[in-house]
Order: sequence, then structure tokens, then C-alpha cells
Amino acid sequence: MRRIASLLLLFALFFVIFLFFRTVPFQRDEQPSPPQGVRVFDGDTAELPSEGGVARVRYLLVDTPELHHPSRPAEELGEEARLLNSRLLASGPLRLEYDSERTDRYGRTLAYVFAGGESSELFLNEILVREGLAQPLIIPPNRRYAARILKAFEEARAGQRGLWSRAEGRVFTSAQVWSEAPLLAGSFLALFMTIEKVELKGRRILLREGRVTVAAYKSPETESLLSLREGDRIRAVGKLLLSYNGCELPVASEIQVTRSTE
Repeated sequence: MRRIASLLLLFALFFVIFLFFRTVPFQRDEQPSPPQGVRVFDGDTAELPSEGGVARVRYLLVDTPELHHPSRPAEELGEEARLLNSRLLASGPLRLEYDSERTDRYGRTLAYVFAGGESSELFLNEILVREGLAQPLIIPPNRRYAARILKAFEEARAGQRGLWSRAEGRVFTSAQVWSEAPLLAGSFLALFMTIEKVELKGRRILLREGRVTVAAYKSPETESLLSLREGDRIRAVGKLLLSYNGCELPVASEIQVTRSTE
């Protein structure tokens, strides 16, 4: 009897599992396709309908990791940024908004990109930054939505999203970065540096230690870096790049650089 009861119980269990998988649909994490006529290249560049035609659009005020750079491999979070861009573009009708300059030196259309209906319109440039998949890239005279982009960047840091999360567990000194530069290039990290030299070279602010440089274009968002002095200890968060003179960690906002007492 016990054996029969056990078999009946086992049968009942299999039957319940069978019913569960028949009634609960299999969930696929499918990537929605962008609208017809849209081609997504990376996180901040896409071919979009524009004024009756099609234009290659470079999103204003933001910079996502490279996927198709002629001399560098695909960078960290580049594919994630492209997928988010593609998903956002599939959200609904697209609208482009322009600033003072309409094209860049490569002939691409510069625009703020919006998707969805009027009541639920999404600002793609802003969302990419808020999710930690883009850094601000504010180049005058185009500054219309600079305040929103910078606020989104602060929200990404507060929420430890995207690049901020990746950098949190990767803390290096300048010497360590230089010794591991080929492996770290294109990755997001936190750099501890004791400043040996502060330079203003043209429009660029340069904070140097050995062959490693924290670099920023002078702007209202970065001018405070000029108050730093030789001997100051800082922590900088960003994406490491190889350069002719060593390694660079570009920053777009003062929130990426903090004084350190460690």
C-alpha cells in the first residue's frame, strides 16, 4: 500500500508540474526591433528618419562606449548601450530636436532624440546617461539640455548604475594602471592619483602623475579641477584610454573627481 501511495503521490506531482508549464508561457527576453527605416550603430549613433529623408544622427551631449572605432576594440558597456538605444527607439514615434549647430565635422546630424507619444515621451540622450551607459559630452554652443544630462549623470552615480557600478570594484593607482594599461584600456575604473602636475593646455585641463593623466575640457562642469594642486590626492572615475603620451582617463564633470584622504 505504501508503495502504491508513493507512486500516486509522484504521479500527482508530475501532473501538477505538467499543468504549470502548459499554463505559464515561456518568457523570452526578446529585443524589440526598431521602426522601419531605423538602423542602430551604437549607443549614441543611429540612422533615423529626418525631414522627409534619412540621416545619420549623433546624439547631442552624450558619449557612449565605442563599438566601431577604427583603431580600438569594442569598449566595455558598448553593446549594452547599443541594445538600450535600440529598445528605446522602438518605444514609439520618433522626434528630433536640434541645437545651435546642426552637423558635426563628419557630416552627421546632431540632435536630441525623443521617442513615444506626447504624454509618455522618452528623452533618449538623458536615459542613456541615467542608466550609466553614457557620459556627458557637452561641447558649446550646444548646451540646451546640459542641466538635464548632468542631473541624469548624478542620478546614475547615486544609483551605482552602469559605469559607476563597474568602476566601484576596480580601484587602481597610477602605477598599477600604467603597468596593466593594455588590459585595462576601454574599461571603466577608479583611479587613485597623487597629482604631480596641473596643466591648462589650450582648452584641456590635465592632471598628471607619471604617464597617467586625468583629462577634461575646460567648461562650467570641470573648471573646479583647476583648484587642485600638486600633491593633492584624488580619486577619478572614468574609462581608461591609451594615448601617445601614456594613459588618459577623460572626465566630463567634476563629480567624477573627488579629493581623497586615503
